Amino acid sequence: MRAIAPGKIIISGEHAVVYGTPALAVAVNIHAHCEVRPVSEPVVQFRLDNYGRLAESPIADLEALRLATDEAYQAYLLGQKDISTVLAKPGNLYLYAIAGLFNAHDIPRDHGFEIHLKSDIPMRSGMGSSAATVAAVLAAVAGYFKVELDKMALFRFTSHTERLQHGCNSTIDPMVTVHGGLVRMENAQVEAFQELPELNWYLVNSGEPEVSTGQCVAEVRKRFGKSAIWNEFHSIITGLEQAFLCRDVGALKEYVKRNHQLLVDIGVVPGTVQRFMDDLRSRYNAVGKVSGAGAVYGEKAGFLLVQSEQPVTELCHEYGFPVTRLQCDPYGVRLC
Repeated sequence: MRAIAPGKIIISGEHAVVYGTPALAVAVNIHAHCEVRPVSEPVVQFRLDNYGRLAESPIADLEALRLATDEAYQAYLLGQKDISTVLAKPGNLYLYAIAGLFNAHDIPRDHGFEIHLKSDIPMRSGMGSSAATVAAVLAAVAGYFKVELDKMALFRFTSHTERLQHGCNSTIDPMVTVHGGLVRMENAQVEAFQELPELNWYLVNSGEPEVSTGQCVAEVRKRFGKSAIWNEFHSIITGLEQAFLCRDVGALKEYVKRNHQLLVDIGVVPGTVQRFMDDLRSRYNAVGKVSGAGAVYGEKAGFLLVQSEQPVTELCHEYGFPVTRLQCDPYGVRLC
């Protein structure tokens, strides 16, 4: 059984979505791939492409792992643990997801299987790699055992697992990778649009940040958790959504520029990226912003979203930033 799930790009609402503001994001055609195969022993094994065996557990031990992980997460909520220590091993994220699936459904526990996981989505670059791999694993395992999961159920399983990575239950990554297309989310209410307007968007890679998404979210919460700045994000996101859907390029550029400045203000846009944005405006009359958590230290901020009427290849080459034209995945996670 095989499944794929797309990565995502945030158009607007990164960080702010945690505080109840809307968020706009789009699924893109860069995917995580998962394949489930039978094995003779009652175990679950994970193999990660170009890495080898990532994790292994007897199926009989999955429930104990799930309960122990929930206990560690509760300790994090009480301030007794750092979020980075909740998962004892990286592969436990996927074992936990499968344990939740087994706990919720009547799945035979004497049937072993092996999972091969491959992802073309760069890690730690704001594209939702973790959510996409979790969703692909859940979809493939559910399909393998003929468990019927609609998209909302798959979203809930993925989101519940993802909180172990980021410390809070921000649902934008799971929602986009599961549903596909353009997604607007506010207070867990979602509206999906299957088509992405053609507005000359480019995806620019400023490099893998030196800090994780979870660490960025925690640092921003520490400094701005009770700030009124999230009201400013809310008004910009609402205006940007209307400009985006109405294809009002002039208004869209203004809102993207203001959104970028707010991200600078909360400290997640490195100096090199700020200079790149300045050059975009002066040389191309173009705008851009960090798409994802950004970085609270270092000079790399993951992926950037750029709107430009002209190709920006030359400037990106000067900075050493790979660039591609953005394409939408309208389907989300699916069996294949």
